[in-house]
Amino acid sequence: MTFVKSQENLKCLLFLIWFGVDLDMVLGYMDYDIIGFYKLTGKQRKTMITRGKNDKIVKKLNDRKYWHIFNNKNEFNLAFARFIYRDWVIINTKNTSRNLFKNEEYIKYKHFIKKHPVFFAKPNDGQCGKGIQKIDFNNLEKYYADNDINYDNYSKVVKSYMVENDVADLKEKCLFKSLLDFKLLLLEEPIMQHDSMNKLNPSCVNTIRLVTIMNKKGDVSFLASFIRIGNGVNVVDNFNSGGMTARVSLETGEIIEDAINKEGTMFKNHPVTKTKIRGFKIPFFEEAKNMVVEAAKLSEHVRYVGWDVAITNNGPTLVEGNQYPGHDIYQVAEKLDENSIGVWPEFKKVLKG
Repeated sequence: MTFVKSQENLKCLLFLIWFGVDLDMVLGYMDYDIIGFYKLTGKQRKTMITRGKNDKIVKKLNDRKYWHIFNNKNEFNLAFARFIYRDWVIINTKNTSRNLFKNEEYIKYKHFIKKHPVFFAKPNDGQCGKGIQKIDFNNLEKYYADNDINYDNYSKVVKSYMVENDVADLKEKCLFKSLLDFKLLLLEEPIMQHDSMNKLNPSCVNTIRLVTIMNKKGDVSFLASFIRIGNGVNVVDNFNSGGMTARVSLETGEIIEDAINKEGTMFKNHPVTKTKIRGFKIPFFEEAKNMVVEAAKLSEHVRYVGWDVAITNNGPTLVEGNQYPGHDIYQVAEKLDENSIGVWPEFKKVLKG
């Protein structure tokens, strides 16, 4: 998509900026472009979630002092460990300053990669899937190439950290040192997604986003649900990283529309697997909702959350939570016409509860 589609659209944008004195109508460029404010009537615009409205919900319900639990992947895994049904370890750099390869962090790492030679390494603060790396210990050439590492030169540096005659397991030690250097401190066992979800797209885990609000009484309500589907190439499914998205019925767990990517391309069928998207039934959907409700109840200071859930053959597992859920993904311009109504009325009902 382009930011300004025509001179008339530009005039409309300037008009909205000039007269947008109502804080609820404060617009970001996504409101104008992705949501398509340029083609909506005034009545329709009032039904849309805007940047201003979303900001107000976040400010009201999510105490910024507790955002770090969701921004920091290590803290998130620790806080919601009971819903993360996979192996994971955190490398604590405070314990690696001395005897780099003679400490508990290296021992944890070594045991982990022995059990899971293929794993994901994540930065603490990565968002939209950025910075996540899939590593195969038995095939590290790609990892080193992707990170512009000359192994021969790097191994010489690593040897300088070793005590005399301690050159065993050089391959393991080089990888460990590089994980520290690139701040990839959270190591996770790959999620083996449900066979049915693989038929939709097997190139990555296709996650379900469930958006919840918890009131002061501890009652949890669902605001929206949609699926993010990988494009068949990338190892992440994020909308902002080449993936596509479609709404999911909160009642049935069925995808209720064609998918769309950030460029505005619509997909009736997945471009690689050819699986039909609309009507696809997500397994263990009720179990996923129940799990998210229990997770939300552990977050009394951050009550407006977008939860990302993966589906395995054994049930749902929590991937991450977002304390600043994106608002544009509910209302994509290419799906809107003169009869479209936004999701703001549904949000207001929950917020009043």
